[in-house]
Amino acid sequence: MKDVKIKLVGLNKKTRPQVSIDGNILQFKKNEFDSYECQFQTENNEIELVVTRELELKYKFWWLFAVISFIVSIFGIFEPFYDRKSIAIDARFKVKLDSQNSITLKFNPLSTQGKAVTLEGANEPGEIENRFYIDKIAKKRWILLLILKIMVWIGLGCSIAFLIAKYL
Repeated sequence: MKDVKIKLVGLNKKTRPQVSIDGNILQFKKNEFDSYECQFQTENNEIELVVTRELELKYKFWWLFAVISFIVSIFGIFEPFYDRKSIAIDARFKVKLDSQNSITLKFNPLSTQGKAVTLEGANEPGEIENRFYIDKIAKKRWILLLILKIMVWIGLGCSIAFLIAKYL
């Protein structure tokens, strides 16, 4: 059995990655230094480490969650903002293992260019893919959602102005 200790460093509140090893999604716990750690055990001599950042607007029922959160948050006043740049992460590594392994994933600031993650402490890491990219589907949905929110606010403003004018 080989132990793998994974640490995530350099995360900000917009970067919420999903990390998996050989298809198993890992659950991380926050430590006292504002980084996240996880312990994983495997029988394999080599693992495939996958780091992704899927955007909420990319999911199947995105419109249902958007409508519910818009209404519950009092027409978007208290709604958390969606990432307007729609930047996603796609990083895949092949890592050879010893009996004890410590891997640190350092996240670079979100941008449209460059590497997304820097892998440290691994034995012979093989980088398959490591990039930021703009998710075009999420970007189009974000624009559509913004237009609909503006139309709802204009409609509410007109309705309130009409009611005030009618009863005053």
